Amino acid sequence: MRLVLQGMLLFLFIPLVLFLYLRQPLGPAVSIFVGLAIMVGHRFLAAPWMARHATERCLWCGRPIGEASEGHRFAVSAGRRTETVAACNRIHWDLAARFLTFITRCRLPIALGIFVPLVVLLVSSLALAAGRPLVPQQWNTWQFKTVVAATVVLASLAYRSVPRAASSLRSPFPLHNLFLLGIRNTLWVFRLVGAWWLVAGVLQIWRR
Repeated sequence: MRLVLQGMLLFLFIPLVLFLYLRQPLGPAVSIFVGLAIMVGHRFLAAPWMARHATERCLWCGRPIGEASEGHRFAVSAGRRTETVAACNRIHWDLAARFLTFITRCRLPIALGIFVPLVVLLVSSLALAAGRPLVPQQWNTWQFKTVVAATVVLASLAYRSVPRAASSLRSPFPLHNLFLLGIRNTLWVFRLVGAWWLVAGVLQIWRR
């Protein structure tokens, strides 16, 4: 449970950054710069933590792997490093491997669906802080939530269309972010929060 709680604590930095970007409680400029600092600094905490415990938890479900069983270990290329991670069993290995195969094959549309609206959000917020707003802040927040939600909800469901995993596994996005809760739990966060954002976006349009 210690590892599970540590992973949850490290994961909470991600919603904290989103809160700063979207609600901007410190004002546009300060909130954005604090959020960027946390986002960049988070890697230096989460990545070494994952490296220390990569074979102690299942990459798919996040549960600790008992000492009596080493689970199913496998290699994943992440950036310039190759991490040895583990799964509880062959079923969880297959699910994790198929998901990694899917996001590797679809990395460009996924990246565009996340980072383009993020750049728009950050640039527009900083322009607002400088007194030269590019778009209404309400629209800025709406475009980020809607596009990102559609992207992550689709990705969280579409990976099952991959019939079999690639022979060599890669993670085009930071692997430590998926490891914190386990891929399965992270996907459920994507689905629930993404669905909430999409419904809120539809209601916002409807009310207009």
